[in-house]
Amino acid sequence: MNTQLSEQCKSRLYRLKFEAPLEGVAFILADSREAAWRVGKTVMAVLHGVGIQTVSLHEILSLQELVSAGVSDDEDMRIFELAVAGGKVEQWVRTPYFLTDDATLLGKWAELRADLAADVARNVMRRAR
Repeated sequence: MNTQLSEQCKSRLYRLKFEAPLEGVAFILADSREAAWRVGKTVMAVLHGVGIQTVSLHEILSLQELVSAGVSDDEDMRIFELAVAGGKVEQWVRTPYFLTDDATLLGKWAELRADLAADVARNVMRRAR
């Protein structure tokens, strides 16, 4: 599998990190960082039934910024990296909100989950020997 992100994703994708009403990550297509911030806050407020003023988010990063900071061989996969140390991914996004229906983004997410599951299976088989 080698899903390629759409041109729309490459030019409009942002990753948002939320602190309240609960911690989480969301991916959104927007025309600017401010638009991503506005839509992200609004959608999270509606989803969680809270006032928009209680939604706290930070670290609104574009795809280009995520690719530049990442380390994965597959540059598109870098959007899912949360923590990197020593040139290796220490933590991946776990249960993000996808505030878009872009099939290439969802396909890339499925590819990551399949790769991580395969790694777990290989490690279990290695220990069983």
